[in-house]
Amino acid sequence: MKFLTFCTTMLTAALAAAQGPATAWYQAVTVPPSYAYHLSGRSDRVHGYVVKIDDPAGLRTPGLILLASGIDAGEGTVEVNGKVYPLPALLGAANRQSDKSEKNAEGKEGWYSFSSGDDIIGKVVIPLEASLLKAGLNDVTFFKAEGRDGFEVIDARIEAVDAVAPQVVGQTYHILARGKPSSVGDFDYVYRYNGEKKRLEREIPEWRRRGKVIFYRAGIDWDHLDRMFEMFREARVNDVAAHIPADSTTAEYQRVKAFIERCHAGGIRVTAFNSLGSISYRDLLMNPGLEKWISRDEYGTLRWRGEKGGNYAADLQNADYRKNALLKHAAVQMDAGADELYYDWAIGGTGDVLEFFAEVRQLAKEKGINISIFGNCKGNILADEVCDETKSEGTTEAGVWDGKWVHNVAQARFYYASGDGVKPYESKYEGADPGVPNPGAYDVREGMKMGWRKPIAEASAFQSHFAIAEAGDKMLDGWVHKNNALAMEVWGQISRYMSFLAIHQELYTTVSCVSKLGIVAPPHIPSFEVSLTRASLYNALVEMNIMYDVLLLHRLTPAMLAPYKAIIIPNITWMEESQLAAIRTYKQGGGKVYTIGSTPELHGAADRYSHPEIFGRLGEENARTELARELQQLEGDPLVTLTDAPYVAANLVRKNGTNRFILHLVNYDKPLRNVRVRLDLTGFSEKIDRKKIHCLSPDLEASIPVQAAAKGSLLEFTLPSLEVYNVVVIN
Repeated sequence: MKFLTFCTTMLTAALAAAQGPATAWYQAVTVPPSYAYHLSGRSDRVHGYVVKIDDPAGLRTPGLILLASGIDAGEGTVEVNGKVYPLPALLGAANRQSDKSEKNAEGKEGWYSFSSGDDIIGKVVIPLEASLLKAGLNDVTFFKAEGRDGFEVIDARIEAVDAVAPQVVGQTYHILARGKPSSVGDFDYVYRYNGEKKRLEREIPEWRRRGKVIFYRAGIDWDHLDRMFEMFREARVNDVAAHIPADSTTAEYQRVKAFIERCHAGGIRVTAFNSLGSISYRDLLMNPGLEKWISRDEYGTLRWRGEKGGNYAADLQNADYRKNALLKHAAVQMDAGADELYYDWAIGGTGDVLEFFAEVRQLAKEKGINISIFGNCKGNILADEVCDETKSEGTTEAGVWDGKWVHNVAQARFYYASGDGVKPYESKYEGADPGVPNPGAYDVREGMKMGWRKPIAEASAFQSHFAIAEAGDKMLDGWVHKNNALAMEVWGQISRYMSFLAIHQELYTTVSCVSKLGIVAPPHIPSFEVSLTRASLYNALVEMNIMYDVLLLHRLTPAMLAPYKAIIIPNITWMEESQLAAIRTYKQGGGKVYTIGSTPELHGAADRYSHPEIFGRLGEENARTELARELQQLEGDPLVTLTDAPYVAANLVRKNGTNRFILHLVNYDKPLRNVRVRLDLTGFSEKIDRKKIHCLSPDLEASIPVQAAAKGSLLEFTLPSLEVYNVVVIN
């Protein structure tokens, strides 16, 4: 009996901690099934909660509010204090797109994503009888129906509602949170958000625009600053990351401030590095008062950011934490002369991150500056939209390794889409990050990453910029002291490639992708956070050099669709009515639709259709041939055709407002000779001047003219060599 009383007391305390001060709702707290349930041999329980209610009489029209994914018609029920209620089906098909076993693999993904990687998340309201509830603990348990595969419950609470019958009141594809479980409050913010805080092209500082930055964040050797600045000159670096201490009275602060002044004198911008939402265990021991800033789980326990003993996850909703820690530090960094604030680990509730970035911008506005925000938002597109700069995640070293073509182009396409094609993002490959069990650096010699040219080429060709980052101490020491031949060889390659980008900057700024094909996609970035079955489609198109643009579902309008001759709808299981209307308008205007799977209505609207099983076959040659044939029926001949170039990826862009085209070619395998290229610019250019074509490359000593045959909008030529990266400028 004493043990039972103790457990009840602890649970009550946890519930009270989870609820905080008096609220208009009562939070549900997860509890495991009883021992009797296990003994019964049942396996239909999905999730169990208890809800502590102080005054049931105050809830005259109570209802259970829950977030869930994967609920189909007849999928399951919820039992509240013994009374059973059916669960309404989410809108559209409920099948998940993510492989849960793969999605929750060991490593960083588990830190960032707690639930519902690529699932539709719905908010459901179930009205309850007022007499059913009681003061104290109320039992809420979800069960799946017999023969069903179940569903996921993410959060639940009890509050007063207007509904008179169980219903889905809203749903979304958007990520609600990163680094913590999603809550009903997170859903409400995202569902109501209409891009009010989105950063527009005209607002981005001129220096920070896409194609203009060569970023170095591989570490500063403070004892050899002359050599560091020599390195910056060698690689044409114009942006350097530094840590600016929060305490402006320290000697360390004065040292960094002097460094910033020296950078500015040399035309180099400085990005101040911050790890957002992190409070170290050491700092807590030294200052116990910091505990009030730490995020707690539903049981009231302090939440670790990663492994226990390292860092706690801070509570980004805490106004005192934002004001007296984050914003205070941001002010110090601005006053020190920082040109940009980098927020690594920009995670938490999506709304929390958006509101914090808005507060930083307001602070800068009060200081009369337009500071850039670099947000490492872990693939949360809504949070990415409010940044000036964002960063890809989970990228691997480009190349052909053990016969497998490794590239990150699908991510580049998505980041280009999330940035409206105007905002920059940073691409790198993992190779020195302890958070990843199997780092993505393939070319490692003497403990150093050696293969930098292909990742730099890939990033540059596909609207990114590559960060000189995470090189590791051994390589950095070799660069700085010039005492390691291999390290210096790599630094020479990096410097040559970055100098090429700086000299030919005009080829990377104010350009737009050229494509006749758009792919409608949910707002998720296909990096390590989410394992998408659709990723096989994106990769197949890249590897067949079929140009495409990603069209994010939440932005879909008739005007967005109009430029494309055809669109692909790849197994989209639900759309809002406005999005369906945009596709109908597109069809009425003569646009063609190729649907893979998807809803019956989208299937019915398709000019061409494939069963979703094709996703599992797209690594095979016959399936790719089938896909190419379907697309040719809709968009005509491809824009780019390469011959004798099995591992070459192409990207075609156009200088905005001109008839000038730029073809980027990245070779992921061994050097090639006599690569034949055919361009069909029908619909984009009426005439090509075959005398105004030349090839540039960081692998060549100088540009070379291209002997080409042109007829109207058709162009054919042969490149005598392609080592890693060639850029062909047309007209």
